[in-house]
Amino acid sequence: MTNLSFGQSLFDISLIHDINIDFYDSNWDHKLDSLAALSGGTGSGTGRILADVTINGTVLDSCGVRYKGNSSQDPNNVKNPFNIDLNYVIPEQEYQGEDKIKLANCFTDPSMVREALTYELANHYMDCPRASFVRLSILNVYIGIYTNTESVDNEFLDEHFGSSDNPFFKCDPISFDIFGDNSNLAYHADTMAYDTLYDMKSLYGLEELRDFTWQLEFNSANIDQYLDVDKALWFLALSSALVHNDGYTAFAHNFYFYKMDNGLWSVILWDVNMSFAGLLWNGTNIFPLGETDMQTQDPFIHGTAVDFRPLIGRLLSIPKYKRMYTAHFKTFMEENINNDYFLQRAQFMADLIDTDRQAELFNEYTYQEFQDNITTNVGSGWGLRLGLEPLMSARETYIYSLAEFQANQPTITNETTSPVQPELYTMVTFNCDVTDADQVFLYYRHDEFDAFLIEEMFDDGAHNDGAAGDGQFGVDVTVLGSDVQYYYYADNANAGKFSPVRAAYEYHVLVPKRNLVVNEISSKNSTIAQDLEGDYDDWVEIYNNSSDPIDLGGYFLSDKSGNLLKWAFPSYTLMPDEYFIVWCDSQMTQAGVHANFKLNGGGEGIFLSDNLGFLLDGTEFPQQYNDITYGRLPNGDGPFNYLVPTFGMQNDALAGEEEESVKLIDYKVYPNPAKDVLYISMTDANNETIKIFDLQGKEVLRHIADGNQVATLDISELKKGTYVIHIPNMKSKKIVIL
Repeated sequence: MTNLSFGQSLFDISLIHDINIDFYDSNWDHKLDSLAALSGGTGSGTGRILADVTINGTVLDSCGVRYKGNSSQDPNNVKNPFNIDLNYVIPEQEYQGEDKIKLANCFTDPSMVREALTYELANHYMDCPRASFVRLSILNVYIGIYTNTESVDNEFLDEHFGSSDNPFFKCDPISFDIFGDNSNLAYHADTMAYDTLYDMKSLYGLEELRDFTWQLEFNSANIDQYLDVDKALWFLALSSALVHNDGYTAFAHNFYFYKMDNGLWSVILWDVNMSFAGLLWNGTNIFPLGETDMQTQDPFIHGTAVDFRPLIGRLLSIPKYKRMYTAHFKTFMEENINNDYFLQRAQFMADLIDTDRQAELFNEYTYQEFQDNITTNVGSGWGLRLGLEPLMSARETYIYSLAEFQANQPTITNETTSPVQPELYTMVTFNCDVTDADQVFLYYRHDEFDAFLIEEMFDDGAHNDGAAGDGQFGVDVTVLGSDVQYYYYADNANAGKFSPVRAAYEYHVLVPKRNLVVNEISSKNSTIAQDLEGDYDDWVEIYNNSSDPIDLGGYFLSDKSGNLLKWAFPSYTLMPDEYFIVWCDSQMTQAGVHANFKLNGGGEGIFLSDNLGFLLDGTEFPQQYNDITYGRLPNGDGPFNYLVPTFGMQNDALAGEEEESVKLIDYKVYPNPAKDVLYISMTDANNETIKIFDLQGKEVLRHIADGNQVATLDISELKKGTYVIHIPNMKSKKIVIL
């Protein structure tokens, strides 16, 4: 068996990572300054210089290095920000899947935690980069603590949006105008105007971007057909809550914009080192804003500025979107500010880097200012940096004094589906009890990267909703060939409410019953099983999860979601609880059942469909390992996980659960058995999503670790029984709830 060892993530915020840059050139600093000067600041597009880079003990040869940033980069500074290309010379060279390392020098931030803290909080509500701390040395000489931010590149887009070849822009103009449009998403008749106002990262997209801005200006009532409105509202709400003016608010820059396969554009947060009022400017003031100005900055700032800041002005001019924005804003405040969670995390980060920060020789602030800035203001005039605690404490008081934040929100309870586990391609009724609402909506989709569809729910006695006017709302929806991801939204004239409150980033999942399933996958079969020719080839196990015989004739298997009818099953009657092996080796002439494709051990998809092209089951599987399979546990119904191989038999053991040679990241679960409260202790808890499944494979609880090494889960609503805990890249474990 192969030893599976997943090291600490490069974006694990609970520790400091080590990076050393060994430049090949003795005059490396002069060369980097020259490259930066050629491009007016960053050196982007003008080349890099070579260096060997060591990350946490791993040496990466012939990397390309340049400075990054605009105002944060200065030829007179020793501590400048870096952009490192790991595969600059050596193709596909990477570290933990990352081929770009972006190191920010905590410019103008005495606390040194603003950027890492903002990204950590934002990751609970939107698709955005992760961040961690790095101890940087150059030629083995310590330079200082840096923020390591995940690159928004093709890999990021593929992971979060399922594609990376559509129009994609970094929203930063070539020539910055302090009072101008910059990258504000305003419409321009001349397509080439966008070429100077935006940095196009894709091969095409100027016309598509112009079309979007036209829709935003002239067709904003239907903007949900062109923009992922919920992502945009979360982006704006978090930016406003944390007084992150050095983004869209003041300068209309420092964000990314990507057009997804579903046709909607998505806003992506970027460059947040000046959040928590790091920029004393809101886009209109001439003199620096003071402490009170920042604490009481209007959460609806630019809400009517449809020309100056159209993304804010156009969206917030629509009452429903303004109520949604306010609901998101309140959720963020309640989960992070009102309870001082942000302060706890800020102090944790400051304590983590304290010793290394004290050893810095090239920081623009004193060590005492670093220690003070979480609770105390530092500097004055344009150099004023508000203490995080006094800023947000006063801001909380101000925000909740506003009428929009005092309005009564609807309540959403007793959410049910009927049946609980529907058959594929059948009707299911969604119900919930709602008070104080004029309208209730169900948002749902069948794929992670689809746009959510919207159905209004009714309390009229005609939509499987009980009696008219009883407060129970209902709507019927047809379940297709996959899980249903869904959430509810209700509003009245003054306020809105989501369930779950972090929607649409978080959502409920309805898992339909699957009669015929992909049960186990082996794409790196070294010793597990041989086909009739004696070869150790890839294989897929199909399982009859029903109580009736199923004729496989008319079903199809494929490794391409765009070609579901790639390979047809032979006619064979698969009995209940019986398994069927398909060898995926493209050896169609060999004895046995062989598909016309192979599996990719680096990860791809496997899809089961019927002759009408309806998807019945399948999964996108990650990187695989020798003689470790990827399958469902519990057998037939459970989520996919790394397994001890059970060729043609019931899946019954997680990889690492019974074999010492297989080592996924471990963690502690206690008490077990448990009642009411469960604790999960992890060494790497960087916003991991903890999921709990029952033995029928239904997800019954989801929890975000929030960076805490000990996650506390409320299990008081779960029924007695045995459950499975699933955490990405970690062992799955069984627990008993009393």
